[in-house]
Amino acid sequence: MRKGRSPLVRETRRGKHLATLDQIYFIGEEDQLLGFRAIGVTVVGVGGLGDAEKAVRKAARDGAVAIFLTESWGDHLAETLRDFEDQALPVITLIPTLSGSSGKAFDRIRRMVERALGTTIEM
Repeated sequence: MRKGRSPLVRETRRGKHLATLDQIYFIGEEDQLLGFRAIGVTVVGVGGLGDAEKAVRKAARDGAVAIFLTESWGDHLAETLRDFEDQALPVITLIPTLSGSSGKAFDRIRRMVERALGTTIEM
């Protein structure tokens, strides 16, 4: 574990840390995500489609357990996100930007839950 990072889950019965805050990534427009840096997560600001795709793939390679991607990049990276759908980790979900939600984040989470449960969820 890196010095100065708090574990997300303290310890298991075997004494191993399951995850640390720096394994949680927020990827998107940097000005939208700056507040998350204060809690110790990894924030990656991107300015273009190529940067966003590289950031998602690098986060996964570097051991991310969760990736939160701003909705504004969700449609553009649909194919990249599909590459990770059959993997347990990292969990990738969309989050709204400061300008509000388009509903894409909620729809993606609903589809993920439906897939995990094997049934449609009515809300």
